[in-house]
Amino acid sequence: MKTLYHNTSKLLLMALMVLSISSCEKRNVGQVEEGTKYSAVLCVGSWPNTAYYIAGIQSLTGGTVSLAGNGAEMTGKVYAQDVIQKDGFYYHCNAGSGRLGKYHVENGALLIDKEIPFAWLNWSSYTWVDNNTLVIFGEGKGEPRYAVIKVDKMTIKTGKLNLAAFPAAFNVYNMGFAEYRSNKIFLGYGFGSDDWSKYPNMPVFKKGLVAVIDYNTMTVEKSLEDTRTNGFGGPNVYAPMSFVDENNDLYFISDPVGNYDYQSPSAMYRIKNGSTEIDPTYYFNFSAVSNNEMVPAMWYIGNGKAIVRSRIAGTSIDTDHYFCVIDVKSGALIKKLDLPADKGERMVNGVIVEDGKAFIAVNAADKDYVWQYDPATDKLTKGVEFVGGIDYILRIEKLRD
Repeated sequence: MKTLYHNTSKLLLMALMVLSISSCEKRNVGQVEEGTKYSAVLCVGSWPNTAYYIAGIQSLTGGTVSLAGNGAEMTGKVYAQDVIQKDGFYYHCNAGSGRLGKYHVENGALLIDKEIPFAWLNWSSYTWVDNNTLVIFGEGKGEPRYAVIKVDKMTIKTGKLNLAAFPAAFNVYNMGFAEYRSNKIFLGYGFGSDDWSKYPNMPVFKKGLVAVIDYNTMTVEKSLEDTRTNGFGGPNVYAPMSFVDENNDLYFISDPVGNYDYQSPSAMYRIKNGSTEIDPTYYFNFSAVSNNEMVPAMWYIGNGKAIVRSRIAGTSIDTDHYFCVIDVKSGALIKKLDLPADKGERMVNGVIVEDGKAFIAVNAADKDYVWQYDPATDKLTKGVEFVGGIDYILRIEKLRD
């Protein structure tokens, strides 16, 4: 499959190319397909002739998944894999069609639970405050914006964030990771440019910024910064780059290549429980211990360990990717997992964590599997296989316990 385009600043253009959304179908309740515990967002075709589907997965540890009798087409309702899934419902903001929607899969179709007008925010990042409260972030007309959504009724409160103003040569806000903790939202961000005449030599903002936001008022209380790297978490509607661990410590990692910076490292930071400052005693330079690899995604698997999806050094964000295990407490690379190279595609939500194990979807050169990694035994086991002409596994999701 040819590389898909996922640069956040291009989402509006691509969204305008898909089919227009049908009239709103209101539903009071939704349901997960009977017996389905997991799902995958799959792509068939090569850009721009692509189609996207949500397929149910009965088991991660064996069997096969195909689209034969098992694929709800997303094309025309949502853009592609920039969806948020929780408890079997999918949420999507389509700035091109001007709608924010809640959807679910039933009887082989992606159905609309509710859609509301929403054209002013090109969404990038999100965090859940509780099971019913979703906060999303993005840019609209050159302004940093947010929306607080009560997902049961799909009611919404919107506003603007008082982030730092644009420095010279920049006119785009790049939203990164977002995490809610103890009535604060921590939002990674930086600045970019939409002057594509300068590509590939785009201007680079050489700092990583974190806004500390009071959730009750949605006001920015302070903006933290660090100059050792930049690109604090890519748009996490695609894949996570942060987490809060059992000790309520917040960890996040940078991906400067996504910010057109090919020299700065991927580095991990920490904001400790009870603090609103970057921990000055902690800095994990992942690139320095991994042959200058960069990290576009990270998943916490518990007991101080995380899986990172990394790519080799270079100027392309869409190249072969690998999976590594890291010790987040000490800031150390434990090992690169003995898995096939994952072909291309930077923004893939390829890991489910369940019962202390990591289930890792790999888009290999020949056959595509979900592999089970057990950190207790350091063992990899081949699981469910994707078959039948699927070009790319873009997301795997746990729908329910």
